[in-house]
Amino acid sequence: MSTPQNSPKQNAVLRPINPADADQLRRLHAHSLQKNAAGFIQNATFHGDIFARAEKYQNDNGAMLGLFDDNGTLLGFGGIKPTENGRAELCNLHLHPDYQGQGLGKQMALALIDEAKDLGYHTVELHVTVSQDKAIGLYKHLGFVETKRQVYDVEGQKFDTVFMEFLL
Repeated sequence: MSTPQNSPKQNAVLRPINPADADQLRRLHAHSLQKNAAGFIQNATFHGDIFARAEKYQNDNGAMLGLFDDNGTLLGFGGIKPTENGRAELCNLHLHPDYQGQGLGKQMALALIDEAKDLGYHTVELHVTVSQDKAIGLYKHLGFVETKRQVYDVEGQKFDTVFMEFLL
């Protein structure tokens, strides 16, 4: 994936992912996994095709939003996936490494929380590996509280995982 030029955050547009975005979505997802080896399962297809997940979320009272620069380049994305009993999961939050530290991850997370509220959920939950200090810090700053920890053994790797939630 080529490195995009940094774009001021005021020029970024957050909108639902659509079929025309599928290739960019797949490339950014694969790039993000590669750049965070300690944080994710490296097999990009482990949870299925990211665009198919986006469509499923959007067809099942959820969302997959993409953050685009003024040239239409996908800078980041994230999803809201229904779980159960009025709860939704904030998931698949990825931001190209060149744009981290500019408040864009926070912007995406807040938009996804608002989306969950607009969709009628009362709680947003998430899980993140403990190696992702910056993400955990962001979620705590936004008001998420830790609810449990669990270690998963997947494809020969152990993933120490923090579960968090936010009441809307």
